[in-house]
Amino acid sequence: MIEGFLIKYGNYLWIVKGCEHFDEYLIAYPRYDVVNQVKIKNMNKAIDIASKLGVLRYNECLKLEVPLINKGNIEYALDPFSKEHWPQLPEEITAILENLEPSELREVGLTGSYLASSILRNIKPRDVDLVIRDINVGLKIYNVLRDLRRKGVSRPLDATEDFEGTEPGTRIKLLQNRVLEGVLNNVVYSIRILSCKENRKPTCIDHAEFFSGELVIVEDVSSMVMPYIYIAENSEIGEIMVKSLRMRYSEIPVGAKLLVSNCRLEQYSSGEKAISLDNRECSVKLVQLTT
Repeated sequence: MIEGFLIKYGNYLWIVKGCEHFDEYLIAYPRYDVVNQVKIKNMNKAIDIASKLGVLRYNECLKLEVPLINKGNIEYALDPFSKEHWPQLPEEITAILENLEPSELREVGLTGSYLASSILRNIKPRDVDLVIRDINVGLKIYNVLRDLRRKGVSRPLDATEDFEGTEPGTRIKLLQNRVLEGVLNNVVYSIRILSCKENRKPTCIDHAEFFSGELVIVEDVSSMVMPYIYIAENSEIGEIMVKSLRMRYSEIPVGAKLLVSNCRLEQYSSGEKAISLDNRECSVKLVQLTT
């Protein structure tokens, strides 16, 4: 199970996060309250639920507290790639998917509120969230979305209530530059291209510390495929890898200048180092979009 799967544990549907998981445990966050049939809208609330259920644990490999769900305790899972769970999608989305061959369509999954609504009748589908587990298929869809944006058929998402990790100005400016997230007519869409088709073990961290400073993006390593990876320059530490699993940090253009605070500087067993933008304490401010 990888990014986009919804799993039932306790009274919640949890969203599986990323491609890296352990043999017996999945990294997942509560997303829907099954009893009250409401969405859990922010990370702090999700972490609080995980803590109260006793699944928020410090992991020595990751050097981090993270929600870990024992695979043996999962009541059931909703597979985003199983079309039998799919409700009818807006025609704007089906028109995009018509650009794919039948074999390519198998690599496209549906998650979020549309998938949750297949079993939680009070959850009303809103945004269309797709995951694509084949990079070539994902880039094919990306090119379609880019053409639609250039023609003015789609537009950036310009209103959001979710500013976690950023201040409103930064969130909105980054959205303006993104085509994997946007609006077609009145349909809000979000598309994650994954770097995996199945889960793999996490890369362990030898050491982690907090980093604050200015970063200038100098190379796009993987801005469209999750995890989103860049090379940045800092006046004190030189070139450094910057990475995130959060879509808000996808498609950052080369030349962008970021001011980051309390983000994790991680050193891996391979000897590589990277700044992660995903820890709760991390905040990112866009100082300049391009230099």
